[in-house]
Amino acid sequence: MHSVLFEYLEHLVVLPLTAGGVETRFVFDSGIGLTLLSESLARRLGCEATGQVFSGRRMSGQEVSVPLAALDSLEVGGYERSGLTVGVFDLGIPGFEGIDGFLSLDQFADAPVTVDYGSQHVVVGERPSGVPVAVRVDRDGPSTAVHMPLDLPSGRTVSVEVDMGSDDLILDERFAAELGVDLDDPAVRKVEGRDETGHDYVRHFTALSGVVRVPTAPELAQRDPGVMFQKIVYDGLVGHSFLRNFAVTFDLPNERLIFSTLSA
Repeated sequence: MHSVLFEYLEHLVVLPLTAGGVETRFVFDSGIGLTLLSESLARRLGCEATGQVFSGRRMSGQEVSVPLAALDSLEVGGYERSGLTVGVFDLGIPGFEGIDGFLSLDQFADAPVTVDYGSQHVVVGERPSGVPVAVRVDRDGPSTAVHMPLDLPSGRTVSVEVDMGSDDLILDERFAAELGVDLDDPAVRKVEGRDETGHDYVRHFTALSGVVRVPTAPELAQRDPGVMFQKIVYDGLVGHSFLRNFAVTFDLPNERLIFSTLSA
């Protein structure tokens, strides 16, 4: 068992780790897909470019491509993997000073990893007792994502990406009407903008009336959750506001999540 204390950057989980022998800090993000290194860290480590490019889609549908590089090793709390393929990008995000990348679920392809939001620890290699939930694990080369079922208050079951990088529940705007939300209601906060890839978006923020829950385990639930509606390519994404109520184990080898009681 390997354990490491994490800290928060707003709702993001930030881990100390060692990349290529250099101690640094990454955001652990189950929704990032591909482990990413900042350009400055890649240069410092002398990461050799593979000559390949990885392309993936953001939730809003636009394609994003990053060059790939070889990383000798990546160690989290004593759990180490070597010979990794990672993406390299310009991490010029305000407030991310001292953070050199994003750690994806690919790091834990062969070992369960638990995010215990109670004790603020990430634990590798332990399978706690708890409530198991079967999930779909999507692998695309060095990229890994996890999707689980979620019942909405309308009675519809949707498939949501498990995304530690998000906070409130995110749903495609096509579900708004059946959930009793009028996106043109002045009480619903509307935000228009352009993301870092140049994509224009419209987002609507409100709270759902009722309970969202895992259909196979109704005790895994959240009442009246905050929600963001946007036109996206998924049914939705479930994030920190739901996950933080549990210790969550990503058991990728067995294609399941395990939800257990928070530690003190």
